[in-house]
Amino acid sequence: MIKSPNQQAEDSDTFFAQPLHQFLTYRLSRVQAKLNTQAQRILSEAADISLIQWRIIALIGSSGDSHAGELTRRAALDKGLFSRNLKTLMKRGMVTSREDKADHRIAILSLTGDGHALYQKVLPIMRARQRALRSSMTKSELDTLHSALDKLEIAAERDDLDI
Repeated sequence: MIKSPNQQAEDSDTFFAQPLHQFLTYRLSRVQAKLNTQAQRILSEAADISLIQWRIIALIGSSGDSHAGELTRRAALDKGLFSRNLKTLMKRGMVTSREDKADHRIAILSLTGDGHALYQKVLPIMRARQRALRSSMTKSELDTLHSALDKLEIAAERDDLDI
């Protein structure tokens, strides 16, 4: 059944009159907070590291020597938060930094032997967590979720939302 513009507006008004706990951004934030808390507990027990520290180690471990600026962008982390956690990892002997020979302003990050050992120890645990999380959904639901998240990420990057 085709709806008139007035019916569409009513439906839209009803949808957007939802309580806060039904806002898309609110729901995503709650799920992210719960997942982060769960991951933090797992990482703390397995390796005495924070979630941010794990993300830095995992990014370097999966891509090899990396530019700090590129890792910050890929991880979508605040530069200050990234920097503080990187310093902690360096003090713990997990990550080293050296100047890029071509551009002395750029730091190249590498895992140390201890950092690589931690990466190899924790990666199977985090992969098992991913499998457990994914097992709560069907393949179709996962495909739909990934598609929806792709669309939301694109929408979040737009400056011209029709508001």
